[in-house]
Amino acid sequence: GCAGEGIVDPISSGPLCTDVAPFRAELHCIQQIVLTPTCALSGCHRAPGAQEGMELTDGNAYAHLVGVASNQAFPPMDRVVPGDPDNSYLIVKLEGVDPRLAGGQMPAGGPFLSQAELNVIRQWILNGAMDD
Repeated sequence: GCAGEGIVDPISSGPLCTDVAPFRAELHCIQQIVLTPTCALSGCHRAPGAQEGMELTDGNAYAHLVGVASNQAFPPMDRVVPGDPDNSYLIVKLEGVDPRLAGGQMPAGGPFLSQAELNVIRQWILNGAMDD
């Protein structure tokens, strides 16, 4: 048989990120659909010189988001508080309406995320902000 026959890739053989509109509330889907194209490939949140020291490339985003204090928020806030999207600075930055916002709404200069996309990120946080 072919090399690798019978080996199952758990990501590609699992549900597609887009089988739920607009995408699944799982970190690897948020990474694929939002963080990589919008935050990292823009050059803003990738090394070297990641803005606010926050690298959002694949494999780095979780460690730079969950339970990590924002360099910008006052009063101090963590970037992602598992189970609590309303007190996660990531949501404050993406929604751009909270009075705790410092600097501009993200992504810088827009286009900004749709409410449906924001709801998925909120749901991931609400679900415990797991690293999958």
